[in-house]
Formats: sequence, C-alpha cells, structure tokens
Amino acid sequence: MKKSDILLLIVIILIYIVVLSGIVQTASVEGVSMYPIFQNGFLTFYTLPNNIKIGNIIIYKSPTFNTYVIHHVIKINYIDGEKFYVTKGVDNITNPQSDNKIGLEPPQGIPQSQVIGKVAEVNGIVISIPYLGYISILFSLL
Repeated sequence: MKKSDILLLIVIILIYIVVLSGIVQTASVEGVSMYPIFQNGFLTFYTLPNNIKIGNIIIYKSPTFNTYVIHHVIKINYIDGEKFYVTKGVDNITNPQSDNKIGLEPPQGIPQSQVIGKVAEVNGIVISIPYLGYISILFSLL
C-alpha cells in the first residue's frame, strides 16, 4: 500500500469519526449559486451556528420556498435584540441580488433562530468533497 493510500484512508476514517460523533454534520450542494466555492454535487460539513460573522457561509431553510439554502452572510441586522442575517450566493450571474431582495428570506434577513448551521472552515478554507453530495441528492429524489 502506498503512503498516499494510507493517508487517504486515515482522512476518510477521521471524517467518519467526526460525522458520527455529531460534532459536524453534512449537507449536499445542489445548484450553482455558490460557484466556484461549491459546485453541484459537493458534500460539505457544518457545525452549530455559533459566532457567525460577515463572510461566513450559513445554511438555513427558506421560509418562502421551503428549501435549504447555503449562502454567504453579507450583512447582519440587529432588530429588537435579535440578529438577522442577510445572505447572497457568490455567483453574480445566478445571484445578482441578495436573498432578501429575491424572496428567499424575509426583508430583514433570516433570523438567527432559523439558521441551521455554519459551514466548516479551516484557516478560511471551506471543507467540501466533490461528487459525494450526489448520493444524498439521488436518495432525496426517491
């Protein structure tokens, strides 16, 4: 067995341990609004929505379209002591406006209480695995 094969096996085992322990969870990316960070079929990891800042990527369920959204936080509004996050996709062709202007989230942004998670990063690099998300996407279609 080559050293690269052993390293890959160790990485896969670590991913399973972290996911099964509940420290992080996974989400499959469907769509191109976050290109080039994510592409269709990427599997990404997320943690609890703590310490969210502008520039972080969050996951929330759109109250309008009843679908999950993975987008960047571009603004934080404080209304009556509660935080609201205004988000937007990275790809300016498919997402020229913020989510609150196109109806994915309320006009003030998505309330902190409705944020499901914050996408995991290591030193500013988003953790994702290409193609593995297609498995989850296929099962959701059944």
